[in-house]
Amino acid sequence: MKDHYPTLETVPMDWLVSPEMQPEYLELLGYDVPEMTNLAELFVDNRVREGLGEHIAVIQADDDQRYTYNDLMHVSMRLAHVLKNLGVLPGDRVAIRSPNRVEALTMFLAIWRVGGIAVLTPPQARASELPFFLNDTLAKVLFVANKGDYIGETLKCQSEFQSVRHIVAFPDNTGTPYLSLAALLEGVPDFFENQSMPRDSLAVIWHTGGTTGVAKACYHTIRRVVLAGYAGAIGYGVCAGDVHMMPAPLGHAAGWLSRTNLSLLHGITFVELEDFTDYSKILRAIGKYHVTWFIALATSWVGMLHAYEESPGTYNLSSLQRAYAPFISATGGWLYNAWKNLGFTLLNPMGSTAFATWFIAPPLNQTVPPMCLGRPNPGYEVRIVDAESQHLQNVATGEIGRIALRGCSGLTYWNRPEVQNRDVREGWVVLDDLGKQDEEGNLWYMGRADMMISTAGYKVAPVEVEDVISTHPAVEEVAVTSAPDAVRGEVVMAWIVPKKEVHPDAALVEEIQNYVKERISPYKYPRRVAFVKELPHDPVGKIIVKLLKNWASSEKEPEGLLYW
Repeated sequence: MKDHYPTLETVPMDWLVSPEMQPEYLELLGYDVPEMTNLAELFVDNRVREGLGEHIAVIQADDDQRYTYNDLMHVSMRLAHVLKNLGVLPGDRVAIRSPNRVEALTMFLAIWRVGGIAVLTPPQARASELPFFLNDTLAKVLFVANKGDYIGETLKCQSEFQSVRHIVAFPDNTGTPYLSLAALLEGVPDFFENQSMPRDSLAVIWHTGGTTGVAKACYHTIRRVVLAGYAGAIGYGVCAGDVHMMPAPLGHAAGWLSRTNLSLLHGITFVELEDFTDYSKILRAIGKYHVTWFIALATSWVGMLHAYEESPGTYNLSSLQRAYAPFISATGGWLYNAWKNLGFTLLNPMGSTAFATWFIAPPLNQTVPPMCLGRPNPGYEVRIVDAESQHLQNVATGEIGRIALRGCSGLTYWNRPEVQNRDVREGWVVLDDLGKQDEEGNLWYMGRADMMISTAGYKVAPVEVEDVISTHPAVEEVAVTSAPDAVRGEVVMAWIVPKKEVHPDAALVEEIQNYVKERISPYKYPRRVAFVKELPHDPVGKIIVKLLKNWASSEKEPEGLLYW
């Protein structure tokens, strides 16, 4: 099964992936998408027709505002008129630069109502970076929140935007040279006739995180976004009455997915929080709004744990039925055990920008080992392969290899034929992630393939070392990278945040090195160790490994160093 994109004058068709270069798509049994449709209609209007118009779609926890599906429908219809009046045509790209506000979600819906393609921009992008995201996607219109760095960094670099015809500040244009959304909305009706689009029309373009290299844009069609949402919801056990929360930026794929094809598509409630770095606010929101299904990366779970332990009687988390901590294996078992002692089992799903969903989730009806990924969700198949072989070959059970995946959604790069040809092989998408499969068929995440360390001819997966070091009683958090070495080429290096009461010194370095040697193959022990006050994280909460590797290669000591 391949996608056949409709020809549009607004879309550079040679930038899209031809059928022969697309991955092999699988069916999701029992689910399909109409030949002609509209994504806003599938996400919101259909919920209203089903009688859920007055059901709460989004709660903005920062100011305790509630928005129904009716609200989202009518507000986004008014915004669609604004876009049409600005000359946005089917296939045009519209970018959004915004904090976690419901206004941004209604803008995405409006883009789809006119047949446009939504473009995500990372909220942390600076003036030196923002033009790349807009120019790379040939965005025609940019919506930007008139506050802080969102507007400040935009003002610095607007002269570098090559395709942007209109910049719209919201809620108004005070202090800017841009169009005012408030003014553009004056007198606009709250009904809009949706532009029906072929289901293989593009719906969204976003960029990979870029933490280990130059960001690359990939896109997803209406059909793939919807089927991915259905498959992900089956894996997560989404059901009527659920209240979902993920404290992550709306401008990143994971955050966007939680708000759209994992919430709106299924008629449930999403709890929005702009200030998601305040962990006490997250805990209060869980209790106040009776969150049932919560996903956060390890950084947030660590911060929430500390906030909870500082004032254990303050927070009520009894509504939580499912708690997910993607990539928790990088943090180690102590975090899992700490929350287990509080009555919560942290489950470890896996997803990616390439598939527009979480494609592996621990099954709800059976117990899996701590920090295990579990099995693929319906509609997806996974292999652990030797990607260096001429043809994809499965590695032996228990061995580490690259994760290869195919399913009802898949990787399609925007104007990157060379990497499309590299990453899609024999119909399978070969991820930049390492994994292994145990005798029971359970999958385990073993870190990024491009972070694999080659030391004196041996291959070391950083996560193997991280998992051991994280169990040492002196360690709060750890990341493992390579470091250059004149003799071995590379050596294993551990970046460790010690617990508050620990004062690191040479003796502790040796103790941790011996600790690793006693538990896994001795060649995997960290020959270099740095103790730091904190590890660098991106806004989603992932450790910025690229920065750590840069520090390891530099003679200059990193900021916050405690012991080198």
